[in-house]
Amino acid sequence: MSQRKEEYVLINGIEHFLLHYPKPSGTPVLLYLHGGPGSVESLLAYHLERTWGNLYTQVHWDQRGAGKTLRRNGSKGHPLSISQMLEDLHGIICHLKQMYHVEQVVLLGHSWGSILGSLYTQQHPESVLYYIGSGQVINIWENEQTAYVRVLEQARQKGNEAHLKALSKMAPYPPENPEELLKLLPKVRKIQQFYDANSVSGCGPFDLLKMMRGSPSFQLGDIISFLQMAKVNRPLLLQMLSFRLTDTPPQYQVPVHYILGEDDFITPASLTQTYFETIQAPQKTLTLISKAGHNPMYEQPEQFTAALQNITS
Repeated sequence: MSQRKEEYVLINGIEHFLLHYPKPSGTPVLLYLHGGPGSVESLLAYHLERTWGNLYTQVHWDQRGAGKTLRRNGSKGHPLSISQMLEDLHGIICHLKQMYHVEQVVLLGHSWGSILGSLYTQQHPESVLYYIGSGQVINIWENEQTAYVRVLEQARQKGNEAHLKALSKMAPYPPENPEELLKLLPKVRKIQQFYDANSVSGCGPFDLLKMMRGSPSFQLGDIISFLQMAKVNRPLLLQMLSFRLTDTPPQYQVPVHYILGEDDFITPASLTQTYFETIQAPQKTLTLISKAGHNPMYEQPEQFTAALQNITS
């Protein structure tokens, strides 16, 4: 494992935390855009580093309103809009281009991060070598509609009366109003995670939290940031619930690669596959990871790494 480096960079009025796993000159620089909003994955970078090896110089960014960036800046660093986050992202990428003496970086967007990654790739293709989407968000409302039907069927198959009762109380789901959806979302996610963790890969939220605590970058203060995540990122959550990637033409000037969990309950692969067929790009690939849900890079690291190797070869 290469030596990690940590830094804070002043961009767009606040200090942003970056975690680097540098590789020899000439290795592509990959910027990992975490999910949430607010769910930092820099604490899981060491796990990815073990399996990804020398494929990339790996960089993780604790976004505005998340992790160490949130702790560093307090209320001054609370997020307001997707547009603001894209401005932050542009500053981060400009910093990486200068730091590593490269013209372009690879973007990997996971879940919420796939919104930022997709939009930025469309807006600034000159700075992106290629884009990788995982847990790719296409249309949150349709995601929720499809995922609800699926988890309801799963609960029926398992005969879980408690889950069936809870889900039936939420019908019709999802509600049109983002405020109402935001209230119900944690309840649905809890049920989804039960099936995602137990029927897919055994890598549920508690497993991920255990992995985070094992990170060499972990600090007790990270728990505080985690507990503040939902409140601090509420403006972004509301915007995300109304987000539709289909509102912009599916045109990309750089290669686009999707690596999806076959059994993803949160961003169903079927919706992403439909959008993928419409993409116009110099190159595009879609890889389904078997026995994986919303977090295939952690649930099936060897399969995910193999997909990355196919992209880089």
